[in-house]
Amino acid sequence: MKRICHLFLPLMLLYMPFAHSKADQESQSQPHSQKPSERVENDLSRIEIRAFHDSVVKSLNIKRFSDQVSDSISAQEIGKFPDKNVAEALQRITGISLSRVQGEGERIGVRGTTPEQNRTYLNGQYLASADWWISSLPSRGFNFTLLPADIVSSLEVYKTPKANQDEGSLGGAINIKTLDPLFSDPGVLSVTSQLQYNDLSQQYDPQLSAVYSWINEQRDFALLFTVNHHSRSLRRDGLESWGWHERSYNLDDAGQLVSNTQANQQSDLQNIWSPGGGGSAVFQQDRALSSFTTSATYHIDELWTLRGHLLHSELNADNSNQNFLWQPGKALDAGSTISNYQIIDNTLAHASLTPAQSQPFNTSMEAIWRKAQIQTQSIHLDLLYTGPWWQAQYQVGYTHGSGGTSEDNTAQFAANTHYSFDTRENKNIKTQYDVSPLAPLKWFISEARNDSQDGNDTGYFLQKDFTRDLSFQHFHTLKFGGKYKRHKRDFIRMRSQNGGLNGLAGQLNTTLADYPNEFISGYLDGIGSRDTLKAYSFADINALSRDFSTLDFVQTEEKTSRFTIEEETLAGYAMVEFAGEGYKANLGLRVVSTWQKAGAYERTASSPTDTYDWQSTSKHYTDLLPSLNIQFDLTEHLISRFAVARVMSRAQFHHLMPSTNYNVTQAQGQGGNPELNPYRATQYDFGLEWYFTDSALASIAVFNKDVESFIEFNRALELHEGILMSIDRPINGAGGVIRGVELSYQQAIAYGFGVIANYTFVDGDRNTQLNGNYDWVPGTSKHSTNLTAYYENSSVSFRLAYNYRTQFATGIGETKMDDYGQLDGSVTFSINDDLDLILEFLNLNNEIIYTFDRNEYAPTAIYQNGRRFYLGARYRFSSN
Repeated sequence: MKRICHLFLPLMLLYMPFAHSKADQESQSQPHSQKPSERVENDLSRIEIRAFHDSVVKSLNIKRFSDQVSDSISAQEIGKFPDKNVAEALQRITGISLSRVQGEGERIGVRGTTPEQNRTYLNGQYLASADWWISSLPSRGFNFTLLPADIVSSLEVYKTPKANQDEGSLGGAINIKTLDPLFSDPGVLSVTSQLQYNDLSQQYDPQLSAVYSWINEQRDFALLFTVNHHSRSLRRDGLESWGWHERSYNLDDAGQLVSNTQANQQSDLQNIWSPGGGGSAVFQQDRALSSFTTSATYHIDELWTLRGHLLHSELNADNSNQNFLWQPGKALDAGSTISNYQIIDNTLAHASLTPAQSQPFNTSMEAIWRKAQIQTQSIHLDLLYTGPWWQAQYQVGYTHGSGGTSEDNTAQFAANTHYSFDTRENKNIKTQYDVSPLAPLKWFISEARNDSQDGNDTGYFLQKDFTRDLSFQHFHTLKFGGKYKRHKRDFIRMRSQNGGLNGLAGQLNTTLADYPNEFISGYLDGIGSRDTLKAYSFADINALSRDFSTLDFVQTEEKTSRFTIEEETLAGYAMVEFAGEGYKANLGLRVVSTWQKAGAYERTASSPTDTYDWQSTSKHYTDLLPSLNIQFDLTEHLISRFAVARVMSRAQFHHLMPSTNYNVTQAQGQGGNPELNPYRATQYDFGLEWYFTDSALASIAVFNKDVESFIEFNRALELHEGILMSIDRPINGAGGVIRGVELSYQQAIAYGFGVIANYTFVDGDRNTQLNGNYDWVPGTSKHSTNLTAYYENSSVSFRLAYNYRTQFATGIGETKMDDYGQLDGSVTFSINDDLDLILEFLNLNNEIIYTFDRNEYAPTAIYQNGRRFYLGARYRFSSN
């Protein structure tokens, strides 16, 4: 509270109940000479837009008259595309890169940055997030699968900052604006019902959304409700490998490779890039997204307006995964040797493994079934005061994201056999087993696990903003204000114990033949070759679950991954807006102080048992973030923009935890670093925009970001338990540059036909501090493009949209994702003013997701998610 008072006391002294600027009056309020009802009616007649042409004009006007470099897309435009969540709608915007998971857009990056380096806001405020995947580590990037596109009024992407906007974005900030009840048709219920079909899962799933608005007789109080329920049965077919690492080998007398795990012993083959494991995998999931929002606006009197917004969204994401594995890492550690091998580009791309010597198995089939759920909530109150000379805005809010995987059950069925893997063929993994994958009686249960993970993301904020109309020559308005935020992120993972042959698996004493199930049809169609494993013994998950219910699982906390991060920030800003003949500008400074407290378990001993102590570290830093945005009207239709700003983005949560996790036998491990500084950069932008008709734009934007420091991993010897160990720890490494060009063109050509196209070139480079070598900047695709062709008349609306991005580093180890392009489309038939029939299709070209580690002889994933088709109707009921 002391920090809050220090910020808001001087601001309260400056504030008198005056009024806001003329520009803000036009955008947020109405002339005082009008009654509230008249103001509402005039606004509704002005902004009620139905045609796609008008919605394009609206989005272009938002961009045209924005006082910073930005892009937007309106609800009407979103409704014309087959986008099922906010991330998929954002992919249509220039400079946005979309990351998909299980075929659905999940996270976005802006201008060559990773998702966690950008902030997402709901009505200008932080929205908490969570992840359901058992192996996910908490990210600062928002999980967009929680937000259906139906709740959106408009999406705005701010590519250059202003002083009165929150800090934390290296690439750009995304603001999701929800529907305003005063600017909606009162008494109208709009219902959209669809049936989805996935050609891979071969399942039909219902989709339902509804929007209803209400206004009182005095027309000074309005409510709006949205309800969504989207089901999706998905299947992902894939070939996987993981755990690529450098391993050293010795040659025995027979010319076979033997793994050398002795850190100080010379090897015949040093640091060969080797897989830990892989397999042919079938992932299946039943998703159910339910969301509810309500918005309220109340004109208290001529001076005061109160707005409120409530959101609750919940995703149930139960899933199963059956993977027939090859596990050279486990086999080599159990005494297997390698024969008939080939090393290409220092990568072990082909190898045959002998049976294990110290274990009764060297590979397995894995059946996993999980219960998963995540949710997010937010409540936001906004009180606006408008007086003769000043405007004051008071905001308070709370947001909470939570959930994860409450049950992660794993059954492994093993054998001790000769087997081989082969990654020499591009986008393929070939395997051969002496013990057939189709002989379930020969695969015995070797492990039974029941794990879980849970995370929480909680935020509070208190904000006050003031605007003074200066009306002095070129000085237009003065804005200043402050904000207090408190943010806490925690994470816990539980692991079950004693699941091996001497424990729970031995109690079951079953084989894969005890759980017979029919294998799926059409597995890996179009992927691999005849030597690719495309059929194996499938397990009955329900039967396995019944047997697992008889086991006495004992879970313990996985202390190595547990952490809590608390952040308090106090920000203040001042900004002056200028305007004159043919130009407008804003110049401001934002000052933000961050108090960070990071806590985690650190292992202090491992003999005779592991011992952990809770470690907590505090850090404080302050950032000065100046910004300047200038717009010049070169002609009536041609404008230019220039912007320069200082920006920052805080480090990932799991990089900040003050823990060190190591293996005493191998004398190596990984650690966190709570002393990490944020990413900081100075960015420059220049652009030209030509609005050559009311629904047409041709533009070019050039940007450059000088990043002071990227996070790298330093490997150094550290003393733990009296042993010198090799520890990888994140550090603030060398800086680099992210630069690029954005091109955009859209036009309604003639007779209802039109085109929307954009292209982004990003060139990111950096030199690592550790070895001075060139390295990829995570999240940076050199080329990305969106192409949309459309036709629109009073009866039919047609869209065909192609989204493409080239190869990029994911930011996870050395993993890179290959080029990806997806074709989507929609057709809407307007039967009358109230009824539309809708046909939509996603991933019509059935694109394959392909990722690899370091080089293409180390594939990590070749995934196929299938096509999705939607058929439905939208009907508008009116009580007027």
